[in-house]
Amino acid sequence: MDVKDLDIDTLFVSELNVRKTLISDNDETGISDLANDIRSNGLINPITVRRLESRYEIIAGQRRYLACKLLGRKTIPCSIVDVSTQKAEELSLVENVQRNPMTISDKIKTYAKLFEVYNMDIDKVISVINISKITLTKYLRLSLLPAEVIQLLDTSGETKITIEVAVELTKLPTKVDKLALIKNIQTLKTSQQINAIREFITKSCVNADQINTIRENIALQQNSIELAPSFPYVPDTDGRNLRIPQNLFGEIVTLIRARMGEVEYV
Repeated sequence: MDVKDLDIDTLFVSELNVRKTLISDNDETGISDLANDIRSNGLINPITVRRLESRYEIIAGQRRYLACKLLGRKTIPCSIVDVSTQKAEELSLVENVQRNPMTISDKIKTYAKLFEVYNMDIDKVISVINISKITLTKYLRLSLLPAEVIQLLDTSGETKITIEVAVELTKLPTKVDKLALIKNIQTLKTSQQINAIREFITKSCVNADQINTIRENIALQQNSIELAPSFPYVPDTDGRNLRIPQNLFGEIVTLIRARMGEVEYV
């Protein structure tokens, strides 16, 4: 392997790299910390590149490259390899797994891409990234979710979902709007979200809005409120039902019927 100091302006980040851009303030902080380490101790490991015409494509070492740019370095030590596009992609993916702290969405994307690169050979992927088959299978299933849903695994606050919830979403029919569904139950606790999705599946629902009734029932049950059978509300218009606490059922039903002109409310 040939190692040379190359002009940093002749380098560019490979399109094969899963992490072509920084995604958070933490990433930027990490680059700054890496730059400080390189300033103190030098660049211990050269980055890996391959020549494409008059420039060099960075296969492995994006963060080291960015740190050196931050330091204003004019050149950077590079290991120059002569490899095919497929091999370059493999090296880039493995570099991401072995060296860089990765978000959950990065892992999902990288593992799925490695699975593709290794021709769906799950044992080969396991040997490279050193995780269990169960874990890898879980991430491969998550890769089938819409990108907008996968991104919620890396958010914070009310919009964040757990891997366990995401796995339940993978069990939904393809035609279900999974992003709309999860937004409808994001105020529930993780265990409640899982129960809501499972009930949605059990009832063979397909419209994401159908989760709303399930959500309300779960929330009421959490507060130990006993519900009466659903009461039809303007059934000739939209078929909506009300779920009424058992101890208030008689009075509320009388009120509704009075408003509808069926009885007199005293």
